[in-house]
Amino acid sequence: MLATSIYMIVFRVLHVMLGIAWGGALFLLVVFLQPAAKAVGPAAGPFMRELLVERHLTDWILRIAGATIVAGGFLYWHDVQAFGSLGDFLDTPFGLWLTIGALAAIVAVAIGGALARPTLQRSLAVGAQIAQAGGQAPPELVQELDALQARGRSLAKLALALVTISAFAALNALICDVK
Repeated sequence: MLATSIYMIVFRVLHVMLGIAWGGALFLLVVFLQPAAKAVGPAAGPFMRELLVERHLTDWILRIAGATIVAGGFLYWHDVQAFGSLGDFLDTPFGLWLTIGALAAIVAVAIGGALARPTLQRSLAVGAQIAQAGGQAPPELVQELDALQARGRSLAKLALALVTISAFAALNALICDVK
């Protein structure tokens, strides 16, 4: 569409770069860090605690996701205005694909903030309780931690799938716009 004005170029670059960072961070987490931590077992605890508590990985991913959506929302609003109405925008393959991508991204960040982050916080609290118990960790805490970690892995995989859908939808929108 009309990407000739400087602010539109800036928002497009921001949106694309932040989206790459968001998807890349989720990919690294889901494909490498989580499976490695699971394989290593309790010995991965200090590393994961450093990554998640001290370095705030989840918070950074959510900040990047939020900034991606804000920049994308501005671009989406601009494109809807260029078509005159939301209905006219959605009647085009370009508008439909962008809407699918936007909705997938919004659901992904909602899952991250509303489900994955609280699951992570609870798993860190339970992990701290287990660490304090030493070698005599109550079995119910160990079971709860295993369940929380499995849920966290599943939620991260779902978020990655949605961000991937969003990226493919954006690519389809660009292909439709070029034709």
